[in-house]
Amino acid sequence: MRFLFCLVIWIVVVGGLRVYTWHRDAGLPAGPSPVQAVEQVEGAFLLELTPTFSLEKDPFALDTGTQSDALLTLNLNGRTLEVPEGELLRGKKIRIRDLPWLQAGSNEIYVKASPPLAESMMDHGLRVRLLDRGFVIADNTVWGDRGALVSGTIRFRLTLSEDDGHDH
Repeated sequence: MRFLFCLVIWIVVVGGLRVYTWHRDAGLPAGPSPVQAVEQVEGAFLLELTPTFSLEKDPFALDTGTQSDALLTLNLNGRTLEVPEGELLRGKKIRIRDLPWLQAGSNEIYVKASPPLAESMMDHGLRVRLLDRGFVIADNTVWGDRGALVSGTIRFRLTLSEDDGHDH
């Protein structure tokens, strides 16, 4: 009797799961979704990064030999941006012009930097500003607590204005 009871429960559970997934998948489209064209945004964009610390190489990072020894990782919509060479010092603005891959709609900037090991008991921040012809599009600060990596994502939206053709 127990064997029959286990068989009935198994059939009900597995059969119910099968019926559920069949009904759920019936409403989905048959093929891959069409890729929508992304409209690139034109403008005189400037990205400003201002750290509250002097950047150093992460002493705890895994050295695989394939990645460059970049002090600052900067991605725009999933693609790596080149950071200007030179010293990356506390309070010194890092300016990047001619930003590719900005698109109408949602955009994101990902930053990651390592504060000095000697300042591990301090909180550190990295201010990220995106400007277009002097107008602030995004302004946010990414924080790292007590010497942790300063990393985060800033999300913003860009739209095209119909009347003047400028981005906002």
